[in-house]
Amino acid sequence: MMNGLTKFNLSILGFFLVLAAVLLPDIKLANSMPMVQTIDFLLPLIAVIVWINRKELPPIYFSLIPLFFSLYILISIFITKNHDDLNPYFEIYKMLKIALLIGFFSLINFKEIKNFIHLLFGTLVLVNLLHFFDLFNVNYYLENYYHGGIHIKYFGLDSLGNPAVKRLAGTMGNPNINGLLFGAFAIFYFPFNFKQNELILFFVALLMAFLCQSRTLLVVILVLLLFTLIFHHGKFKGTQWIIILIGTSFVYFISWMLATSFFQYPSYNNSLLDGTALMSGSVRSRWESWKLLSDMIVKHPIFGFGPNKNFFYANHIYSENEYLLMTWRYGIVGLLFYLSIFIYPLLKFWGKAKPYAIRGIFLVLLMTISAITNNPLTEKNIVLIYIFGISWSLKNHLIKETHAKA
Repeated sequence: MMNGLTKFNLSILGFFLVLAAVLLPDIKLANSMPMVQTIDFLLPLIAVIVWINRKELPPIYFSLIPLFFSLYILISIFITKNHDDLNPYFEIYKMLKIALLIGFFSLINFKEIKNFIHLLFGTLVLVNLLHFFDLFNVNYYLENYYHGGIHIKYFGLDSLGNPAVKRLAGTMGNPNINGLLFGAFAIFYFPFNFKQNELILFFVALLMAFLCQSRTLLVVILVLLLFTLIFHHGKFKGTQWIIILIGTSFVYFISWMLATSFFQYPSYNNSLLDGTALMSGSVRSRWESWKLLSDMIVKHPIFGFGPNKNFFYANHIYSENEYLLMTWRYGIVGLLFYLSIFIYPLLKFWGKAKPYAIRGIFLVLLMTISAITNNPLTEKNIVLIYIFGISWSLKNHLIKETHAKA
């Protein structure tokens, strides 16, 4: 172990990385450079720590996937003749960062920072409630320093400036991404032991997630409950299942009431339940973007078009589907690398009934379902949360395997 850096110190550093991702604003170094996270300044230190402790790294091959993916991205940049542009190389950097963080998180003791996670959750709930009720000028900071932009400027308003449903954007600066963040906390607090505190925190996390009014997240929550009901129904007694289902429905009702200012305006989430979401402008624009990208993928199905961010900037389009984005950028081979980031932990956890394994599967489902209408893995804060959570589950898996062999 590195001199002066105990397991506890490493664990605290690991927690700080998560805190920085969800609570600290990004930093703008120059107009020509993208925004950077606090974690970017700490990466050299993390790399040194991983190298010094390389003999203690567990045999988790998860980190090799983004490592090989980064190499493939480099090859695709030259094949698609994007090598003269600086932007594509940041995609390589992102994958290398993921690989490095997987290695670092495998060194920490997650149990030592569990209480800090509770503190972080409480802080995020407080900040988001202040944001929801627009208290203490919090929304000004979220708009100007946390990429809130139009989501805060028009918070509780429609495009014409009239009162409308409220969608929590929080420190993520986007309701859908903020929903994924609180969805991850709902997974963390999923009440497998059915303790009172665990149950309360689970419902609080669900309330905050529903207040983000993310239709995709609503589907994710329903899938997670259905998955548990089908594959792990024995985890809870009949009365406990009733409490969970009624509690979830009640929390959804409360979020509906609050987000619509006591039912004065249409609920964004309800448009999914009554079918009107399929006719919304956001869905139509997604279909148009998906058709454009799909038509282009057919022309270059093997290697794609490379990272080529400038294409999206120039045409003012958003992929809003990570499977299409990865296939458009890197072809079928790149899509397989991308899917492997989810398939690897899924194979490790599938068929296991321990809470750590089910939470790991929940995280995979959170990412893969939301990737249908969003880009979670390319969102730098959410990808860190995913890596952190999966690394926690993989660490528990490794411990169980070691004890079983012993």
